[in-house]
Amino acid sequence: MITTYTTSQTSTFSEARARTVMLQVLGDFMLVPSAGLISRGTIQEWHEELEYAVLLHVVDTVQLQFTKPDSTRLGLSYTVRDDGTILEASKAGGLDLYGFPRGTRVGLVLTYRQQAPNIETVKAYLRDRGWMRGSLIDGVTRRDRAFSKDGFGIARGKVGEWG
Repeated sequence: MITTYTTSQTSTFSEARARTVMLQVLGDFMLVPSAGLISRGTIQEWHEELEYAVLLHVVDTVQLQFTKPDSTRLGLSYTVRDDGTILEASKAGGLDLYGFPRGTRVGLVLTYRQQAPNIETVKAYLRDRGWMRGSLIDGVTRRDRAFSKDGFGIARGKVGEWG
């Protein structure tokens, strides 16, 4: 007897859903300049560039990274999913970034979806905008929030010892 299993996966991606979810991510991002860690203009540019990449459907994970003067690294990791697995619709925020010491550096790193059709377009765009290669912070990621709209979502997790 032969048994065959077939699975199908439907994407929940749409531009409207992605833009709605990215507004929640922007809410998180705006906490960084509020804490005095980076300029408002820089964080808004990063968000616009990231949103472009999300809208072209090439982003897998984004990590907002904080490097303290003592070299301790912490991250906020955002994982993009369009398979209906993220249904939670948290509010942005819930982060206390005011405890970071003066001199903490902030960076943004992303990883791409494998085989994404628009990946080269996005890589060229980000390169032209001054993005450089980086790597995700290793460590356990503890999911603490998620943002979604009709099955398209982004899960946020904290990487490192947030206290």
